[in-house]
Amino acid sequence: MSIDSHLSLASSYQQEGRLDLAESHFRQATGIEPGHWDACFGLAQVLIRRDRFEEAIGLLAQLLARPGDHAAVHRQLGLAEACTGRRQRALSHFKRALEHEPDDAATLHIVANFQQALGLDDEADASYRRALKLKPLITIPASVAPPAFRVLFVFGPNAGNTPIEYLIERARFETNIITLLPDVEYDIDRLRIYADVVVNLISDVDRGHAFLAPAQALVDGVGSPVINPPQLIAGTGRDAVAKRLAQLPGCCVPQTRLYSAAELAAVVKGTSQESLSFPVLVRPAGAHGGDNFEKFEDPAQLEAFLSRLNASSYYLTSFVDYRSNDGYFRKYRFVCVGDEILPYHLAIDDKWKVHHVTTSMATHAWMQNEEQAFLEDPWRVFGATQRAALQSIRDAIGLDYFGIDCGLARDGAIVVFEVNASMLVHGNNQRFPYKTKAVERIKQAFQALLERRARPPGKTSVQEYGT
Repeated sequence: MSIDSHLSLASSYQQEGRLDLAESHFRQATGIEPGHWDACFGLAQVLIRRDRFEEAIGLLAQLLARPGDHAAVHRQLGLAEACTGRRQRALSHFKRALEHEPDDAATLHIVANFQQALGLDDEADASYRRALKLKPLITIPASVAPPAFRVLFVFGPNAGNTPIEYLIERARFETNIITLLPDVEYDIDRLRIYADVVVNLISDVDRGHAFLAPAQALVDGVGSPVINPPQLIAGTGRDAVAKRLAQLPGCCVPQTRLYSAAELAAVVKGTSQESLSFPVLVRPAGAHGGDNFEKFEDPAQLEAFLSRLNASSYYLTSFVDYRSNDGYFRKYRFVCVGDEILPYHLAIDDKWKVHHVTTSMATHAWMQNEEQAFLEDPWRVFGATQRAALQSIRDAIGLDYFGIDCGLARDGAIVVFEVNASMLVHGNNQRFPYKTKAVERIKQAFQALLERRARPPGKTSVQEYGT
């Protein structure tokens, strides 16, 4: 087989998500011609998608020493570094890509995101504004031509947005992302061309509160059907959700309260009339993924924790011991898409703070078997009573798309940990391939939801926004 045939097959398999076959053909191409630029670059892309970031970085670094599209190489290096958590290195590579292509609005938008994440707020604001001036919309083409319909995604910088990278992969719709800055005026009539349906991505009340009213005004002006309206997101703070779900049958909802830093300091030091019941869970408002989320047994521990942080406000949640009879903690994640409640994962650990990525599940077959069984038939684990409770949660929240993190108490009650639209759904399941079908179902349901809600495409021209 010729090198061109291998590259063609590798590209096709890559687009289909059959990454093992794509890698095989890229490697066979490099076997025919070691150092072939397209083969090495394609192989690096596949390695990144297979979570083999260091291999990809090594391969891409070699390409920088040779003539070629260095902007593309730096973008892939930035992606790989970001996936390893090295955000400063990622930012450096994306900025190098901009040196080669200074008017690339999409890369400038990524640079702004990393600047924001690294606390470079002034630089991030300047980058977002320049990106908007260069090209107001970031467009990702549909997998078909012409697109079945167009989707306008409303993104708020540092506002806690719904992750959509995986959800829009190989979609039949055209993706158009608008960055919302509260003090910027937008051409609503032009935006409407790209909005058969609008998806509000701003999903974190604590981080995105200032964006919700401008976002609602924008989507109202566009006038298309809206997924996750901003006005509904406003009621999904951790404390508000806990109050809303408190009386639902079959649910155990640890009550949550939001304190300002000064209020909490006064309570801990005993200068307030309030008192705390320990153990208690504490996290800064706006934090996700277990960042600075800890359990405290007494005021001294909590005071030491607060002295290390500089957050403006904190959530305090009553601790519920939700461990199973075998001594392990189990956290189940469901994703609600329209009327569907779909399983996403089961994380098992011997510690109370359970995150799938930090468990030892990769080395325990019984844990993987249990998760696989849950994903294939969640209603064998969650019986009729628990399923009804989940449906009650879905109805009470009222969003089109959001996640539920929960456990099962020994008495069968659903212990509700978290309910919001900020939860991550991704397709990087190389260590747990049995998850792929369940994750694909969520993506397909999301794309089908958008297609059902989209207004019939008009006969407006496809002139590029901002030209």
